[in-house]
Amino acid sequence: MPLRNGWLIAAAVGLLCTGCASQADRPTSEITRARTLIEQAEKAGAQQYAAVELDQARNKLRLAEAATEDGKNEEARNRANEAAADAELAAARATSGNARKAAEEVERSTATLERESNRQPGATTTPPPQPQP
Repeated sequence: MPLRNGWLIAAAVGLLCTGCASQADRPTSEITRARTLIEQAEKAGAQQYAAVELDQARNKLRLAEAATEDGKNEEARNRANEAAADAELAAARATSGNARKAAEEVERSTATLERESNRQPGATTTPPPQPQP
């Protein structure tokens, strides 16, 4: 009887260790990283400048989460990494778009200042006030 109980305990420990190992293989950090990068891309304005890449990142994150639920950890890890890459691309395009917009604003301001400085001295757009009799 004790030998039989020993085998049962060994089998239970083995199953327990297998369950722990599969939990450790879950791509939790990859999914968290992808989610964080998507949030950063959204805050950077990716919806305006990189909507396609942002949507791809969101979709791949959903696929990663579904694969994790199905126990397909390697597939989940791959989709989460792809989602992170798409989110980084979206954030970069958003940053680029914001920089381009700021540069255009500076160019407009510079052009306005140049026009103002090139006007002839004393020339105004409104005539000077007339003295009252």
